[in-house]
Amino acid sequence: MEKSKKWFNKAQLEAMMIAANNEFIVASRGFGKSEGIDAPRLLRNVVAMPGGAGALLSPTYSKLLSNTLPAVCHALDRMGYKRDKHYFVGRKPPKDMKFEKPIIEPFKWDYVMSWYNGSIIHLLSFDRPMSANSLNLDWIMGFEAKYLDYKKIVDEVFPANRGNEQYFGECPWHHGLVFSTDMPTFRSGQWILEKRKDMDKELILAIKQIYPEYIYYKSLKKRTNIKEYRYKKLKDDLALFRKNATFYAEYDIFDNLEIIGEKRIRDFKRDLPPFIFNTSILNIRPYKVPNGFYSALNEKIHCYESSDNAYLDSLDYNIKASLNDCRKDGDLASDVPLRVSFDYNASINNVVTGQKIGRELRTQNWQFVKTPRKLQELCDAWCDYYHYFTNKNVIFYYDATSVASSPDGNAKPFYEIITDKLSRRGWNVNQVYIGQPMKHALKHEYIDQALKGSDEFLFPIFNKHNTEYLFMAMEQTGIKMGRNGFEKDKGIEKTPDSPDNPDELKTHGTDAWDTFFIGCNFYDVDLCSSVPSSVSWG
Repeated sequence: MEKSKKWFNKAQLEAMMIAANNEFIVASRGFGKSEGIDAPRLLRNVVAMPGGAGALLSPTYSKLLSNTLPAVCHALDRMGYKRDKHYFVGRKPPKDMKFEKPIIEPFKWDYVMSWYNGSIIHLLSFDRPMSANSLNLDWIMGFEAKYLDYKKIVDEVFPANRGNEQYFGECPWHHGLVFSTDMPTFRSGQWILEKRKDMDKELILAIKQIYPEYIYYKSLKKRTNIKEYRYKKLKDDLALFRKNATFYAEYDIFDNLEIIGEKRIRDFKRDLPPFIFNTSILNIRPYKVPNGFYSALNEKIHCYESSDNAYLDSLDYNIKASLNDCRKDGDLASDVPLRVSFDYNASINNVVTGQKIGRELRTQNWQFVKTPRKLQELCDAWCDYYHYFTNKNVIFYYDATSVASSPDGNAKPFYEIITDKLSRRGWNVNQVYIGQPMKHALKHEYIDQALKGSDEFLFPIFNKHNTEYLFMAMEQTGIKMGRNGFEKDKGIEKTPDSPDNPDELKTHGTDAWDTFFIGCNFYDVDLCSSVPSSVSWG
């Protein structure tokens, strides 16, 4: 292998110097997690424990293919390690490659990354029946920790992190954990923030203090007996300290300023949704409005994850394949029509998509476009996403606000623009007009009862990864007292789009969801029934 120089920023070098057995890194996008944290740790463990078995965790197989593996493989490639040369993914290495054998050879190689020195990495996703309990793991890593359910990690993966002490007992990273992520936006991902409490700061300081001296003695070409003794003593101490250490750190994009540059940060601010810029780039922690309009909303109860793993398997780890359409979604029932509702605004247009499956009201997707893109572009984006959905029937719920003409110069009312666009793209649009918007006090009561599981309503659940912004917007939707009781606090809609008040996290998306909820609960007509013409909520 050709040697090449790699540049790492100070924060990455700090983490590499400490090299604790357990690492929990919360670092912003643009910090260089893949090339400065994730891939180097993975490669370190592969080399340090030849023939051993690690686990790379992902919340879903879709996430593994679309985010985790492409980033890791790209970083490995830049480090000189090539796929199908130094390692294989999803298949047993060919005999003519003469790879070493693992200590425990897997029966199936479908979800395994195998390395030249016999090391293997099991690719585990929580949306599959977990097989970790039957494994003997030497280390565990998770590179999108904010999406990982910690209880599942503890219950299903940690018990397999066992054994092989006779091979790797002296290795500082044996049975170690490495988890990295950008700032969690869901409550379920905030477990990693609590790992700060597990760090022994004095032990970390001790590692920092002896490391320079260790490097000095290691670099000597010739060592006297005394210097050799000192070198071995420092090496043993460092290994012992690392083996017992837990390191937690938070880094933001400015820790990588020399590489990323000021222009790139400005580009991130321009191109990313402001809320994501704040959390993912600046590492600012999100918040939930207490006693909000959707106060009963609970991520653990109302969120789910679902991928079509049969389709993802067919990609055969083609990490360049497009995963931005409905073929990756495992929660779609092809014999049930899609149901949609929209919200319209000069600065943002958005659409909620879902299905009624038994007593479940599944919110399966939320899409939006912001100015200069308008309603027409949103409809095109929706049609592109659901192009491969075979059932071309869609139930379109709309209220009196959709009857107004579009302000972008189109004389047609909103609902006609949507119906015409979807129809031209091959959809059989079934319009369901629900009349004047329901009063907030009554809507709040119905939604609250539904979220609490009342048998009188469909039970709302949300696809966690496809509705992330919508869910966060609902968590941050406030409530106020009006003349007729509780009202949704929509005052924030009057403020311009800004990092503190991004349009996608205002009440625009929640209004579309409200229409979706009302339509599915009170206008559940089949495709052959007549459509009610109007209704007035008292």
